[in-house]
Amino acid sequence: MNETKEFILKTSLVLFLQKSYKDVTMKEIVEKTGLSKGAFYHYFTSKEELYKEIVNLFFSSGVIDYSTFPTDSLKSFYNYYIEYLGVSFQKMYELVGVSKEGKVSANFFLIMFEAIGRFPEFLKFELEQHNKDVAAWEKIIIQAKKTGEIKSNTTEEQIANLFLYCTDGVFIRFVNSDQKISYEANLLIAFDSIYNNIKG
Repeated sequence: MNETKEFILKTSLVLFLQKSYKDVTMKEIVEKTGLSKGAFYHYFTSKEELYKEIVNLFFSSGVIDYSTFPTDSLKSFYNYYIEYLGVSFQKMYELVGVSKEGKVSANFFLIMFEAIGRFPEFLKFELEQHNKDVAAWEKIIIQAKKTGEIKSNTTEEQIANLFLYCTDGVFIRFVNSDQKISYEANLLIAFDSIYNNIKG
């Protein structure tokens, strides 16, 4: 990505994390970047266009490549999943200039919700990604049932959703409180609890 364009996106994302879409003006964004109007509008001609690209970047960063995940056991799979999320979040923190140890803004979620409300294509994208996530989890859960690693009458889809909803729930709880341990450590505790209740 072009350095100037990346700088505009990063600067704008920080503003949108501080305020809502409605409250951030193009004038404010242009001023914050320090670019001339001409230089700025060379990359983005409207706030909507800019916001869509930021949200697309945001949503894309959450796409998980399950092809790299271990398939020997559900436990290995979910431990790798937690590590993968940690790396993804670190990239996002760096994008907005926040260290992993720094306070994460709950507005990360507000940006997603606002984008889904304003632009229906993002809701479609999110639903498609969730279905892909569920399918990947179902696959490893089916295998774990076959090998006797886990025993449960709960369907594969329901177990997959337990892990996935837990991922979001722990994150929301984490960003809204002063936690003494990392998000990844909190998530591991939650995942181990689910696993211990269904293991063979």
